[in-house]
Amino acid sequence: MSVDGVRCTAKLEGTGVEDRQGLRYARSLLVHSCPGSPSGAFTVAYNVFSQAEAEAVVDEHTKIVDYQLGGATGTFVFDAGHHKFEAGKTGFFSAVARFVVLGGEHILGGFDHILFLVTLLLGARNWRSVLRLASAFTVAHSLTLGLGALGWVEVPAVIVEPLIALSIVYVAVENIFGGESRHRPFVVFGFGLLHGLGFASALSFTDGLSGRLLGSLLSFNVGIELGQLLIVGLLFPLLLFVRRFRWSLYGHTAAAAVAGVVGLIWFLQRF
Repeated sequence: MSVDGVRCTAKLEGTGVEDRQGLRYARSLLVHSCPGSPSGAFTVAYNVFSQAEAEAVVDEHTKIVDYQLGGATGTFVFDAGHHKFEAGKTGFFSAVARFVVLGGEHILGGFDHILFLVTLLLGARNWRSVLRLASAFTVAHSLTLGLGALGWVEVPAVIVEPLIALSIVYVAVENIFGGESRHRPFVVFGFGLLHGLGFASALSFTDGLSGRLLGSLLSFNVGIELGQLLIVGLLFPLLLFVRRFRWSLYGHTAAAAVAGVVGLIWFLQRF
């Protein structure tokens, strides 16, 4: 931490241990003595990310921080591409944008979530069907994302991740042998609850409920929805075009079979 470019000196005032959401945390109290005026420009650098070691796993995590510095308050997300921030220069909309980007990156980088959506689209008859299935999936995963991120619902990843893989297998098999059925929206809703818990694994809050926290959670979910819309908007028109050809039925069956095999492999790896 520094003020107006001059580094503050830190002193460890106390340590302790506390339990939050079933996990044990080490708590440290650092008191910084900073030169200059309290209204100066506060800069905080987060130097946990290691560039020296190519295999450093800490490069992959994110750190969500609520701050009150120099009369400015807000939320900031540290990651490998954002090592420092200046209080007062990171506004509300900037924080919202960061969480939206995090949500979009999470779904676009989650190949199991993408494959589940693709498998759903393979079996969807038309845009009305897509809207119905996407709505069921969105409502369900939004619910468990919020509950999971806030720590109100806790299901171990060793249970959630294999079941997410099985959700792909189930939809793929249904596509091959029966296509879209009347009960599919309810099945998708159930699977959406699982995927929401998977999304929540990337976003965990240990503080109490607050307006700022809810804003961060909502922004993250908006990012997920935008990523989902991008996948649907790009892929489903292509699928509708392909269905004009006679060979599309064979292609549909082959694609569903590949998705099912991949989902089964993931299930066995995660089981």
